[in-house]
Amino acid sequence: DELETRSLDSSQCTVKVHCETFIKQVDLANAIMETNEQKKGPYDLIVGCDGANSIVRGALDKYSPPNTFQFTQRRLLPGCFKVARCEKMPPLLDQNSVALVLPESKALGVTAFVEPTVNGGCCILFAGKLSDASKSEAEGEEEEGQTGVNFNSLLFPDPNLSDGDIHSDGGLTKEMIFEQFPLLEGTPGMDDAVRQLLNQRTSVADSVKCNIYNAPLTITPTAICGDAAHATGGVSGQGCNSALIDAAVLVDCLIENYHPTKNDDNIVATKKAMLHQSLQSYSNKQVPQGLALYDLSFGNDGKILPIFRNIKAMLSNVIDTIFGGRWFGIGKKPLQTLLASSLDSFTYIRRDRQNYFVDEFPSDEEFVKQLESVYDV
Repeated sequence: DELETRSLDSSQCTVKVHCETFIKQVDLANAIMETNEQKKGPYDLIVGCDGANSIVRGALDKYSPPNTFQFTQRRLLPGCFKVARCEKMPPLLDQNSVALVLPESKALGVTAFVEPTVNGGCCILFAGKLSDASKSEAEGEEEEGQTGVNFNSLLFPDPNLSDGDIHSDGGLTKEMIFEQFPLLEGTPGMDDAVRQLLNQRTSVADSVKCNIYNAPLTITPTAICGDAAHATGGVSGQGCNSALIDAAVLVDCLIENYHPTKNDDNIVATKKAMLHQSLQSYSNKQVPQGLALYDLSFGNDGKILPIFRNIKAMLSNVIDTIFGGRWFGIGKKPLQTLLASSLDSFTYIRRDRQNYFVDEFPSDEEFVKQLESVYDV
């Protein structure tokens, strides 16, 4: 809310913010971006901060030479969620407290979290599960409302469906929300909140790992940040922190490398070269951080330590959990506490915990050599 308010005041913000806008397609050959509002471009620089299902990352994969840019995406859990904003808190709830609102039907599998925001507004997060065709008919009937429509499938359509394949009914959705969550009745701005929900793609807990975060020299200077580049599906609790660090490092790299001059006879090519140099520097710095966070979140990801190292690692975890370095310096802070409280980089923490891992984590020099050779085809 505060960001939206400031973006409307040109004296405070020179960046134009488009709320409730989503990317439909990105053409990196011509630097054109199409949203649900309009198609615009060409742009000098495109930065994709558009989440685990990033459209910008997909375009980077499409327009990069074969076998260069690579990523893996894996769905971790069947859970899913959507978030909507309302202009006022529900009148039947405490106006200053976060509330967990349970549905009338236990079989529904959807809960609502209501959180107050500035100026008396609120955010409502609906958390549920993706529809499963293998459910028994009896279970499916229990999840249906009085209208005979499955609430999960209505609110949480398959996240892989394109926007044109999603059919929604605002009136029916609102009716089923109030049927299952009567404490939300009378909420000002609920019609708009339902529209927000139906315009959103279903969010799921995905993990994402990319081998590089920038585009090759042959296309529009492009970078990816946050969950678009490295997602842990909430396992690490560091999604927001790591995204903010990405943004700060990207700005530092642009300040360091982007210095075009007005009297340059080939200014367009110079700007493009400087932007690509900035983004390569960004990748060199942040890819190791993203991969370190991935390792810290998922451990050996299926690989097994030798038996004695495995026993030692388990004992260390027990000692850390019990003592946590608080008594006589015994043990260390548990990993989750360390990630949430330390200013050390993810790469430093990953290397410090090498005994817990099968694979050796590369050095900074090895990363730079590897990253700067990705597009040498």
